[in-house]
Parts: sequence; structure tokens; C-alpha cells
Amino acid sequence: MHTEDTPKTADAPEKQSPSNSLRPLLITVFTAKVAVSALLLATASFAPPVSANGAYMTASN
Repeated sequence: MHTEDTPKTADAPEKQSPSNSLRPLLITVFTAKVAVSALLLATASFAPPVSANGAYMTASN
């Protein structure tokens, strides 16, 4: 006897991998993080080197 409460074998793959509605948001956030970190690394690499000499130390006082 088959009732509607018993699981069907065809429905088993669908129940094993449920769809997550936040997955596109997670991918967008990770992509934005990578883009921002690449931008920060690029701007840091183009910055001129700073030498901490005596003039730098007197300017901070």
C-alpha cells in the first residue's frame, strides 16, 4: 500500500541538495572582497616609498 506520507525514490535527489537562496549574495560579497583587496594592493604598490628620517620625526611632534 502506498500513501503520500512515504518518500518516493524519485524525490530523494532533490531532498539531498536543497537550494540556498543566499548563495548569490555570498558569491557577490566574496567577489567584492577580492576586488577591494586587489584595489588596495594596487594602490599600495604604486605609493612612493616613505623614508622615516629626522624631518619625519620632528613633523610628528
